[in-house]
Amino acid sequence: MLSYYAKRSSGEDFEKVQSPIGELLWVRGEHFDASDAASLSKQFGLSRNILEDVTDSGELPRADFVDGKEYIFFRVPQRTKKGKVLTRPFLAILDGTRFFSLSHTDTLLSAEIIQKAASSASGGAGLLLATLAGVTGMYEELMQYTSRTIQDTGQRLHTHEVTNQDFIHFVTVEDNLNQYQMNLEGILAVTKRLKENSHQVFDGQDQESLDDITLHIQQLLVGVDTYFKSVESIRNAYGTIANNTLNERMKTLTVFTVLIALPNVFFGMYGMNVDLPYADQPWAYAAVTSFAIVLIGLVYLVAKRLRIF
Repeated sequence: MLSYYAKRSSGEDFEKVQSPIGELLWVRGEHFDASDAASLSKQFGLSRNILEDVTDSGELPRADFVDGKEYIFFRVPQRTKKGKVLTRPFLAILDGTRFFSLSHTDTLLSAEIIQKAASSASGGAGLLLATLAGVTGMYEELMQYTSRTIQDTGQRLHTHEVTNQDFIHFVTVEDNLNQYQMNLEGILAVTKRLKENSHQVFDGQDQESLDDITLHIQQLLVGVDTYFKSVESIRNAYGTIANNTLNERMKTLTVFTVLIALPNVFFGMYGMNVDLPYADQPWAYAAVTSFAIVLIGLVYLVAKRLRIF
């Protein structure tokens, strides 16, 4: 579905229009499909093959320049209800004063871009930079959520034992970090290519904005690396705690096994069907039982003194 927004002068806000008119035109496409690609290709002379790449869920960030038009692919992130981060391809096209933002699905990006572009964008390049800044901001917001999740998980080390659910949770966190790293590195490569300005698309102010966006992405990538190290540290702590807990339980079971085995030696001997000393004495049972209890106590004290357990 295609929507058109026009801005007749730099001092005005964007307004939704029925047909593509205005000094600064923005064409927004959500649930973009092959019929929309055919329509835009015919109406504005855009490459249909590139437009149809939007429907490819695995499309990676890249930049192409074809027939005087700049095509920039990147991936927009979104968090599911279960906390997993998914990314979808998004195509931005810069054609003079015309700007196109196209997505095969819904995006949470458009409203934010409109607000920024209405106050700051003076041309199609401004809209493109606002788009890049908006996407980068979405990654930053999700990374802050992931950071809080990692911190909460680390604090739970002090309050409960390690469970399988904790490790499953960490798999989701690491998958999200991999998504951040892979896509931010792709967007960084795109911004560096745009900074070359080989086709003279950006002016001096736009170049400064690109520098700011590039620096911001680099800072986010440093943050992702830090989060990876935090996850690794917490996992190592989880593993150490789990091993220590297992060792303590095995030690306790071993102690109980040894102490229980000692009286069974005497009980076994006096359970044999042969003549035994004092077998006919009424105090024999009490004597054997008492001796076994005293022996257990002595073994326990000696083991504690020698720090065997």
